[in-house]
Amino acid sequence: MRKIIFEVRQFALNLFRLLYVFISGGESCAVCGKTVFIKPVCSSCMTTHFSLKSLLEVDRCECCGSQLLGVKGKCTKCRENPVLLSTDTVIPLFSYRLWNKEIMFRWKMQGERSFSAMFAKLLAQALRIMGETVLVPVPPRKGKIRKNGWDQIDELSSFLAKRYGFKVLKLLERNTSEQQKKLSRTERLEHIKNAYSLKTYIKSLPETVCLIDDVCTTGSTIESCASILKAAGVAKVNVVTLFIVD
Repeated sequence: MRKIIFEVRQFALNLFRLLYVFISGGESCAVCGKTVFIKPVCSSCMTTHFSLKSLLEVDRCECCGSQLLGVKGKCTKCRENPVLLSTDTVIPLFSYRLWNKEIMFRWKMQGERSFSAMFAKLLAQALRIMGETVLVPVPPRKGKIRKNGWDQIDELSSFLAKRYGFKVLKLLERNTSEQQKKLSRTERLEHIKNAYSLKTYIKSLPETVCLIDDVCTTGSTIESCASILKAAGVAKVNVVTLFIVD
């Protein structure tokens, strides 16, 4: 029943958006600028720039998962100052560059929620390729949903659970309300230590989980969440993020 209600609501939202876009003469593809009506990115750009065909075939850093060119092992940043020590596998889908930065800003900061379905579909494809079944979303800062009416990771979790059938466990909670983007790398690493915790009512945990987040910037958020899950008894913590700042 919840899935039916969710899909009906999404249908109504999409219909309203389509009518608005049609009346206004269409909108521009977030990548190439071509006129689109239904989705925020045209089919050509989706095929060219958001393909997951080689997801597990590219050479990646053993630590942060960033794509490596011509080398093996770890990237320079992780060799010099590794942050991710509690994760088992980290797979960021795309690099946080060019149009991806603009798309993230429009989705996360300007609240263009038409990107949510697109990102959820990409995540679902990646998670199935990786064989992940139990997902743990990185929780929003305190008061964000009440203030803004939504959170991008919370919305992705709803899509993944209700449309794509993944098991989503909201095991973590955030203890602070300060925005990470306002902090420097050093401040992030120090501030994040006590920013998250396991929900007190959690009694049993799965052996393997997959953390999901939108962007891996320094890796401090992922490391904090992963270390908490490992300390609580989770044997293996994998990670999938939409983007990585590399």
